[in-house]
Amino acid sequence: MKNQLQIFFRKLRIKIQEKGTSRKSTLIILAVVLVTLSTFAWFTTSDSMQNKFKSGNPLFDVALVDDFTSPNELTPETEISKVVAAKNTETIDAFVRMMVFPAALKDGEPFEVQLEDHVQLIGLDTSKWKDGKDGYFYYLDKLAPGETSSNLFEKVKLIIPNDQKDNYKDVTFDIVAKTEAIHTKKYDYRISWWGTDDPQTAEPLKTIDETLAEKRAE
Repeated sequence: MKNQLQIFFRKLRIKIQEKGTSRKSTLIILAVVLVTLSTFAWFTTSDSMQNKFKSGNPLFDVALVDDFTSPNELTPETEISKVVAAKNTETIDAFVRMMVFPAALKDGEPFEVQLEDHVQLIGLDTSKWKDGKDGYFYYLDKLAPGETSSNLFEKVKLIIPNDQKDNYKDVTFDIVAKTEAIHTKKYDYRISWWGTDDPQTAEPLKTIDETLAEKRAE
C-alpha cells in the first residue's frame, strides 16, 4: 500500500568560541532548536533545507514560521525561546509526528549526547502531543489544510554539570527536529510509521493509535 510521506529537516549548528548572528526565517519544514553552552563566545549556524520524497500524490508540505534571534551571550541553564510547531500547507488533512534529537561533534568526530541528559524541552504541550517512547512525539489530531498545530515546545535549555564543562569545550551541537506527515486515509499512518496495519497493543502507541483511528478518513 502506497503512502505519502514527507520528511523535513532543519539544523541550527552551534559552536562555542564563535560569534553569533541574528536570524529570522520562514522555513518549509520543521524547525530546530538552537542551544550552546558555557560562558564562552560562540556560534556558527547552518541550515539543511527540505528533503522531500513521495509515493503517490499529493506531496505534503508541513511548514513552520520560525522567528529566532540568537542572544549575544549565554550560560548553561539559560532558557532559549524556540517555538516548534507544524502547519499543513496542502489541500487535504494530515497526521503529523515529530522527532527531536541532539547530534554533536568534537574534533570532527561524533560525540555522544543524550537528549534527556543534557537538553530540556520546556513548555511541552502534552494535551495535544504525546510521546510515543519510540523517538517521536505524535500530534493527537488531524491537521486540516491551512491549520497549524499547537506548539510541541516553546523553549529549550542546555544542561551541562559543572564537572563536565571541560568535556564539552569546543563541541559543535546540532539539535535536530524532524517532522513526518501522512494523509489521514484509512490506516495508512500505521503502515507508514509502524510498518503494519494492525492495531498497536503496547502503550503509549496504543493510545496514540486509537486516537488517530477515530479521526482517520475512509
